[in-house]
Amino acid sequence: MGNKILDTINSNLPSLTNKSVTLGFDGFVDVIFKVIRSKDDHRVTFFFKSINEFGRYITEKGEKNFSLELEEITTKIGGNMPIMANALAQFGSKQNCIGSLGYPSISPVFKQLPSNCRLFSFADPGLTKALEFNGNKILLAEIGSLNRIEWSAIKDVVGLDRMIDLYSGSDLICMLNWSELDNSTAIWKGLLTDVLQRLPQNHKRPIAFFDLADCSKRTEENISEAMNLLKSFSAYWNVVLSLNLNEATVVNNVLTGATYNESNVEKIGASLYARLQISGVVVHYSKQALYWDASGFHDKESFYIPNPTLSTGAGDNFNAGFCAGMLMGLNAETCLILGHATANFYMANGASPSITELLELLTVKFNIASTPVN
Repeated sequence: MGNKILDTINSNLPSLTNKSVTLGFDGFVDVIFKVIRSKDDHRVTFFFKSINEFGRYITEKGEKNFSLELEEITTKIGGNMPIMANALAQFGSKQNCIGSLGYPSISPVFKQLPSNCRLFSFADPGLTKALEFNGNKILLAEIGSLNRIEWSAIKDVVGLDRMIDLYSGSDLICMLNWSELDNSTAIWKGLLTDVLQRLPQNHKRPIAFFDLADCSKRTEENISEAMNLLKSFSAYWNVVLSLNLNEATVVNNVLTGATYNESNVEKIGASLYARLQISGVVVHYSKQALYWDASGFHDKESFYIPNPTLSTGAGDNFNAGFCAGMLMGLNAETCLILGHATANFYMANGASPSITELLELLTVKFNIASTPVN
């Protein structure tokens, strides 16, 4: 039967305290709301349950004016980089967080990040107002000064020597939220030219985890250029691309001209992996996650939650669990399980799990201890 998954995770967890991760380049303050459908005597009786229900309500109003009331649920750290860094920190690795976390001083919300997160900030954060529904959300982002940030500013504020040191010494690089930052492609090019081409010849060849975020608003030319840059990064890093189902569909349609819809997820992922020729492609969504790498194709059903406490940031928590598995050198199936479990706990509890909480979830709720590792 071989070692059990839980035993394998437990035996490899201590290695993460010696692992270094560098993440960039966004940072937001998230304000989470639910949209009120009806009230009775100052008491909420119903929230909108789904985006479809919400959309029908708006459409039925036609050209009429109307108002909606929001109930604020929480204000929290936001942006792909801070949320993923916070989740990864629970596993014990050291995070170097390069982003818009407040400038010249760190914004109070980001001071809540764990002590194993070092913060390198070059701008004030954006603001995201998230409308939460059961299992999905609408994100209304105010990017602000982030869209005016250029590579030269990041390089000058953080320091080129420091960036070379961070990127040469990291075991995992996370390149996140390309889609929302107007100058993200130029930032990628600057990193290649000014940092990676100056790395010591004996530098580590780390895992590089790319997550574009929702790229629906980007042009086909923008998306094609970003995907071509992955090949340049592959000269220095072992590149893994992570996409949700919508993002994977958009990117594949741009690269191939194919008109696959979301029901063709296996064809989409296989097509992307074959075309991009990188180390790995992961596609994740509410029902399952799929992964392609040199060892073949792997998939794992998710631990579905019908009524999540919080869904904004669930994808970042999946990414954190998956990356923690890769940092520990675990097989693809176990990495997918860790991704699902981390996201599941986050959605159910509104916070990233500690190691103790994650192991308890795997043991009690999902009976992972009885599942053998191949």
